[in-house]
Amino acid sequence: MKTIYPHISLRQFAFTYEDLPAFHAAYFMLILIFAGIFDLGFFGVLILVHILLDFVKYRRVLRASRMTAVSAVLRESLADIALFFLALSSIVYLHPTLPSIAAILGGKQTHVIIMRGLAVLLPKLSILHHSLRMVFNAKEYVRTPYARLQTSLSLAECIYLSTLFLSLCFLAIAPGVLGIDLTQFKEILLEQLVPWKF
Repeated sequence: MKTIYPHISLRQFAFTYEDLPAFHAAYFMLILIFAGIFDLGFFGVLILVHILLDFVKYRRVLRASRMTAVSAVLRESLADIALFFLALSSIVYLHPTLPSIAAILGGKQTHVIIMRGLAVLLPKLSILHHSLRMVFNAKEYVRTPYARLQTSLSLAECIYLSTLFLSLCFLAIAPGVLGIDLTQFKEILLEQLVPWKF
């Protein structure tokens, strides 16, 4: 009996797998599972690894000056850094144990869980996608400098910078706004930032 499926070699699959809808569906499900399993600290480690690898890329491979390397690294990682701190500030302000959150929403914990889940999951998905894209295209990535390195900040970069600045400001004033002491604030942060707790 002849098979109705065409014969595809492993080499052909390696060059065409990205065109398969099943691959995209499986890829999305895997990053969704990983984003749900690991806490924010794990994604902070991913960002740090990305920054270190980028610095090595610019200094050792592309032979850029130190200042150029730092500028390129920060611009390449700006989106991930901004999303990380956005997620972190969302975790703090939407923490279900805070009495202010319960008072605002009238004790509707479901709303808090959904809002907090989306505010944290979406940045995780983006950070993980950027990291995996770098891994899958490692050879090309190492040889390719940041496309906008010699240009001024784009609108998207300005938005990410604003997001980062506002997120850091919100984190700085969180204890006073939420009426919690520094110990409780530290506990909320450590709950998410210790990478090996998932």
